[in-house]
Amino acid sequence: MISFDGKTSLTFSNMGLFDIRSAWIHPTVTIDTYELIYVVDGEVHIREGNSSYDLGEGDMILLCPGAEHGGTRYSLGHTSFFWLHFYCDDIAFFAVPKVSAPDRTEAERTFKQILHLQEKDRTLAELTVCMFLFTMFRRREQRDRFAYEIAEYIRVNGRKKLSVKDLSAFFGYNGDYLSRIYKREFGKDLKTGINEQRVNYIKSVLINSDLRVFEIAAECGFEDVNAFFKFFKYHTGTTPTDYRNSFFRTHMNDR
Repeated sequence: MISFDGKTSLTFSNMGLFDIRSAWIHPTVTIDTYELIYVVDGEVHIREGNSSYDLGEGDMILLCPGAEHGGTRYSLGHTSFFWLHFYCDDIAFFAVPKVSAPDRTEAERTFKQILHLQEKDRTLAELTVCMFLFTMFRRREQRDRFAYEIAEYIRVNGRKKLSVKDLSAFFGYNGDYLSRIYKREFGKDLKTGINEQRVNYIKSVLINSDLRVFEIAAECGFEDVNAFFKFFKYHTGTTPTDYRNSFFRTHMNDR
């Protein structure tokens, strides 16, 4: 048992690596420990109480003691995940999110290390678990700030024809990682966020300037007016011209 200021303690129980190459569903159980499930390959479909979660590669979930959990549907193909059980009298001390996506390289290395240590040195295994939980929380804070940096870059460059590839080149991370960071904070994928900001910028120019539609299209990086019309109507359900006219009609009626 590792104790912190005599108020919070953590006791490592056991862990393992589950690996199967056929259809599988998690059994329905209720346990007395906390459990971390970290997905290495495939998908895990699980519920805790009335809440359901669909986990993919790199996702991790914290399951709580005394709460029934079990599979919601079968996982197909190859499924592999680390599971780790531990006792803790105040999980809030570690501020572990329910579902998270820790750095994959670090997470897999740490779980392999704990798997080895549980047979060699359980105290060191417990220390490693604590270190992982603390580090994950600090990294989560950093990722949260990073998500807002991404959002601000998209906002500032709202008129441009941005792509996930452009953001990847600017920030120096692959697109999948950036999308996961952004989606966890804002609930939408990166491409959707880019398109929404671009649409918002176009709306602002339409109602706050006298620029003609083809001039706005050129300013926003569209090759021709038709592409501009299609993009705007797809995302708003109306044309740029109708949007501008309806706004001015509303404004006049309110006067």
